[in-house]
Amino acid sequence: MAEEPNNSKEDQIRVIDEEPVDVVRLDVGKMSPLEKKGKMSNTVLAPMPELGAEEKPLEKTLFDPESEWQEGEEESGNETVPVGWFVLLAAGLLGILGWVVFQTMSDDPANSNVNFEVGNQRVGDGLQRPMSAEDEENERRAAEVHFTNMEKVVTRFLKSGTQEEMIKWVRHPKRIAPLMKSYYEQNSMEPLTLKSTDEYHIAALEKKPFVALKVRVKEQDEGVAILLEDNSEKMLVDWESFVSYLPMTPEDIAESRPTKPMSLRVYVQRDNFYTYEFSDDKEYACFRLEFRDSAVTLYGFVKKGTILEREFLKMFPEENNKLTKPLVIKARFLEGGKATRSMLIESLESTMWAFANNPDEVDHKN
Repeated sequence: MAEEPNNSKEDQIRVIDEEPVDVVRLDVGKMSPLEKKGKMSNTVLAPMPELGAEEKPLEKTLFDPESEWQEGEEESGNETVPVGWFVLLAAGLLGILGWVVFQTMSDDPANSNVNFEVGNQRVGDGLQRPMSAEDEENERRAAEVHFTNMEKVVTRFLKSGTQEEMIKWVRHPKRIAPLMKSYYEQNSMEPLTLKSTDEYHIAALEKKPFVALKVRVKEQDEGVAILLEDNSEKMLVDWESFVSYLPMTPEDIAESRPTKPMSLRVYVQRDNFYTYEFSDDKEYACFRLEFRDSAVTLYGFVKKGTILEREFLKMFPEENNKLTKPLVIKARFLEGGKATRSMLIESLESTMWAFANNPDEVDHKN
């Protein structure tokens, strides 16, 4: 099957989650009272464009992975009318808090009488009461503090000129430090200066809240995508999704064809490239694998009738072969295999280009 190389893709982070929490759209026209470094546009993530022929290169939108709330909005035709940015930020912040309380209530029936506020309504006791003016002002101030702290973290992360400085603002620093060292031995570290924050989106991964941003920097014209974990202690940047970390370059993977399983951050889409040891479409489901900023295309195969296939079927219905999702998968080439671009997918590691929990700690517990 003939294949055409893909165009280089802009650095991206897309947000994906089975239970999206909130989407914050910010109205530039209403941010003048407290405008700081960041400007929040009223634009939102565009949904993934539909693909044409089987070999047509994929065009990616801003964030990885693509959020399922967008798909729902696109199908329903609903649109959100922008309102004041502080109100939206406050709603987003309170949405996270309310969502956390909801998860706690779900885990502990004894907490079923917990009260919390969402927007300007108090819920949890079966009653709805408008928030007072004082509560609304406190909410607005909390949102402002939250946004300011977020930009401080992003500013310091981007302007880092050394690995020692950058690691202070990164999730899972002990695990990331050697990965960062290996990566920057092959890639230059360029300090960047934050100019503005253009987009702000909230999502969840395995009950943990994240914030996906598109920011503008002084040193380049393209927007920079950043994913932060928004925990109660400190907001931290997910460095692996920021650089789309891979254990080796896509070109080296295709050339060396490693038979040891490795974690790959890839764009995944259904395909039908069946050949050699993966020629039986009744035994394997085929998926196209593409990489950020690379023309390399590989094909991953999932054994049918397995739990792994059921996981993929939830994300990629058989009747829809145009849907693309960025995932972290574990895959390998077969020893002695004749297929030069075909890999066996052994597991699904994350439905985002980030891990909800530190893999080292998870593996240690197991």
